[in-house]
Amino acid sequence: MFDQNGKKHRHAGGFTLIEIAIVVVIIGLLLGGVLKGQEMIRNARAHNVADQGNAVKAAILGFSDRYRALPGDYSAAFDNIPGLLADAPSSNGDGNSRIGFDDSASTGVPDAANRAKELGLTWLHLSRAGFISGNFVGTSFATGTGGSGGDESSWSCPVDTCLVNAFNGPMILAYSSEQTGLSKVADEARSNELYSGKGIPVEIIAELDRKVDDGRPGTGSFRVGDGFIGKATGSVGHLCADDGSETVGVAPNMTETWPQRWTITSQVTDCGGVYQF
Repeated sequence: MFDQNGKKHRHAGGFTLIEIAIVVVIIGLLLGGVLKGQEMIRNARAHNVADQGNAVKAAILGFSDRYRALPGDYSAAFDNIPGLLADAPSSNGDGNSRIGFDDSASTGVPDAANRAKELGLTWLHLSRAGFISGNFVGTSFATGTGGSGGDESSWSCPVDTCLVNAFNGPMILAYSSEQTGLSKVADEARSNELYSGKGIPVEIIAELDRKVDDGRPGTGSFRVGDGFIGKATGSVGHLCADDGSETVGVAPNMTETWPQRWTITSQVTDCGGVYQF
């Protein structure tokens, strides 16, 4: 285009409204795809953990149906499960239907060494019996005091002894009261329990609870572990679940309001839950 003096006129460069609108739409589609992809990944990981938990529970029930005993606790394991250790006492449990709990002493105090041994034998019994895959060695847990503490209290496990979850957290089978309930009685109730393994992001474990149970960390057959509930403001600890009050992180008082919800907004990446049988 030429002006009145015959010189060529150049328009200033820029985008038209249509071009800008197209770019905005493309960016929106890309962001939508990323967010949708993240949601799909989260759901897939939650499904992975849920499927693993269901498979382990099925393996335990299958073992119990075949041997009329629980893995780790089976007192005749050496005689009936092929491929166990050569020393019979080291591969047998005490047969009291409680994985890692011996209250036969007159004091009623659990035997820490026996508990540590049975907790270490659970995955060995299940794998040698053909109910799960893996090469487990059955090493005893490190003991604490009074039948608790050590590896179990920190949700740790000797190398090559425990099955691990999708986040590399070792899973534990134990007769325990590791779950957090809505009251002191519920919290202290003992049963044979399966620890999910730690290292699970809070949004994943919340989705897991919705898939396998009621979505509430303090009720049902899947509950938050004792070490993963809200802590007092300023203290060191997890914030995977709290009492649902406006003041997030109030220490547990074991009343009927504790804990009501998974704290998704905390973005904690190290949570753990407990399956009850």
